[in-house]
Amino acid sequence: MPRQPIACVAFACLLVACATPPDCRPISAFELGRGGDGRPSACSGDAYGQAWRLGETLGTLEAEFRALQTLDAPDAAQRQRLRVLQREIPELETLARLEGWLADGPVPMPPD
Repeated sequence: MPRQPIACVAFACLLVACATPPDCRPISAFELGRGGDGRPSACSGDAYGQAWRLGETLGTLEAEFRALQTLDAPDAAQRQRLRVLQREIPELETLARLEGWLADGPVPMPPD
């Protein structure tokens, strides 16, 4: 038997043994969703799914906002959408901060 296939099988087994399990914390799900990455099938749970969906939604809205900002002469509907996104994005960021999934900036304190 040739040595090359045995070496390949041994190397593949080594890679499988050294592979780290996926990070199934909600904060990781949020980051994956925000970055546009798919949800690992090995991770489940309500908190994981909610964090991933919030990250995906926030990432999609942020991308839309950036795209609209690059327009030289946005029409009325596009300007309205920019205003809506300027409200929605901070609201979703606040929700993510409250859940502990987004650490950028302080969480706003409610008025007394």
